[in-house]
Amino acid sequence: MKIRRDQGAACSGFRDWYWQRLSAVVLALLLPLPFFLIVAVYSGSVDQFGLLDILDHLLSRVLHTLLILALIVHAYMGLKVIFEDYVPHIGWRVTLIGSMLIVMSGFGIWWLAIIWAWGG
Repeated sequence: MKIRRDQGAACSGFRDWYWQRLSAVVLALLLPLPFFLIVAVYSGSVDQFGLLDILDHLLSRVLHTLLILALIVHAYMGLKVIFEDYVPHIGWRVTLIGSMLIVMSGFGIWWLAIIWAWGG
């Protein structure tokens, strides 16, 4: 039996699995809310000013913040595990994971700046 020496960065993978499932639960709970708002706007039951009132509440901003953080964690953990499993060269792996982290962090900061800046 051949012993494999390179176990990757995750070693056991339990931490990645845990964060992936935790973020999936948060996404499953929070993702229907924006879709309900879209349906309410298109059905005419909520107008533009009503939508802005809903989005301007502190609770809405906190839920949007949790949603984007869960989305970034979920995407990051999933892509990180894929890169660790299927990119054999460590240099490419580190470059891909690092660039992915930079892009996702930039997107998250941009999104949070929009969420917390609207409404004044």
